[in-house]
Formats: sequence, structure tokens, C-alpha cells
Amino acid sequence: MATVSACIICRNEADQIEACLYSLAWCADIVVVDSGSTDDTVARASGHPVRPRVLRQEWVGYNRQRQFAVQQCRHPWVLALDADEECSPELAAEIQALSESRLTAMAAWAMPRRNFIAGRWVRCWSPDYQVRLVHRDRLEWDSLSLPETRRPRAGFRTATLRGPLWHNRTAPYRLADFNDGPVMAERAELLARELLARGRRATWLNLLLRPSSTFLKYYLLRGGFLQGRFGLVVAYKTTIGVMLKYSVLYAEQELARPIRRTSD
Repeated sequence: MATVSACIICRNEADQIEACLYSLAWCADIVVVDSGSTDDTVARASGHPVRPRVLRQEWVGYNRQRQFAVQQCRHPWVLALDADEECSPELAAEIQALSESRLTAMAAWAMPRRNFIAGRWVRCWSPDYQVRLVHRDRLEWDSLSLPETRRPRAGFRTATLRGPLWHNRTAPYRLADFNDGPVMAERAELLARELLARGRRATWLNLLLRPSSTFLKYYLLRGGFLQGRFGLVVAYKTTIGVMLKYSVLYAEQELARPIRRTSD
């Protein structure tokens, strides 16, 4: 395998960044890009045994922040994580076993992400593939913030790995995981504006059917019901996110326009 760098983007992740860094100890170079933490994130990263390089960069959006972090790495192949994620031992071994011949035509590799809430694996959110092992010179980065979009340059492609990323595995129970109103609102706005920029509209069918089809997908088709009330609540949470996204899309396309007044 070619030498691999790793980068982490973070803000106020003091409780989880240490586990993230330990999971990347096998990487030849680790960069942490902090966007203004007010807790001990920077101190814990700076004093960590893997000795990452810690940089500060004002938040410029998900895609651009990730691109900035990748560009600070010393080696072309970069594993890009959030501070609340970990590279599992299976994923690390799989990456290290990749041969140069397999890498020649690749711009990036996707891997499944295993999400956790309050220490429990969220079955219905799997496999949740994320493109995180990237070659910085073989990608084109989308300027939009969400979703994180990276396309292979001509002549290269993206392949899939089996080893998982772990997301939120070490986080304790937090009420915000079930009631994260500000986070959901921010994400809904970003996703809705990204859809609007791509010419998508909130039709009657979207507003009526998207929420119900989302609930059926995550609760029934993806096995949320197998986790009892926990799976039911997660399916509800996912459905609410979709409802918010299309509500914001409708507002942006219909209500944000100036009102044309008619004469009496």
C-alpha cells in the first residue's frame, strides 16, 4: 500500500477526538483541522501520543473544510475523518493491504459507516457508505457544502471497501441525539438549498409521500423494527429530518420570493 496520511476536521469534540486519533496511529501523517473549539479539543489533540499536526481554520462549509484538510497532508492518499469517527481495525488492515496495482486507476474508496447512538448500533442507518479514502490529485470537489460531493477526474474511478468506519461509538447518552433541533434545522437548510441549486422542487408528491416512504424504508425495509422501540424512534427521527428538508425547500422556492400585490 502507498503511504497514507489522515486528516480530521473538528470543533468541540474533546470527548471523542482521542479515540479517533488512536484509530489512526498506523497512518504516516495525521492532520487535525479545528474550526474554533471552545473546549479541550485542541489541547487533547496537541498532546496526543500520535503527535498530529494541529491547524486552525475558520469554518468554510463541509466540502471546502474537508478539502482544506486533505490539502494539508503530506501524502497523496488521505483517509479523511470527523473527530467523532474511528477507523476500525478491519478497515485499517484492509487499507494497508491494498496493492499499488489496485490503486493505479482509483481516485477514491468508499466504506460502510456503522453509526451509534448512546452506545447502540443503529441498524437501519447501515450501510451508510462514505467516500473517505481519497487521492487528493484525482478528485474534483463540489463547491456546495452538503452533501459532501467529490467526483473522480477523467480516467479514474471510485471503489468500495468492506471494513467499517465507526461513528459516535464512544459517545455517551445525550438527549441531543434524540432532540437535536438546531443541528437538524441547519442540516435541513443546507440540504434544501443544495437541492434548489440543482433545480429540484418540493412538489405535492414530495411533501405528501417522502416522509411516509422514508419511515417505511428505515423502519421496515432496513430493519429498524428489529431493534424495538429504539428502532422506531430512530425511524421517526430520520423521517422528521426529511420532512424538514422538503419544508425548507418549499419555503425557499415559494415563500422567499417578493409578494406581488394586486391593486384593489
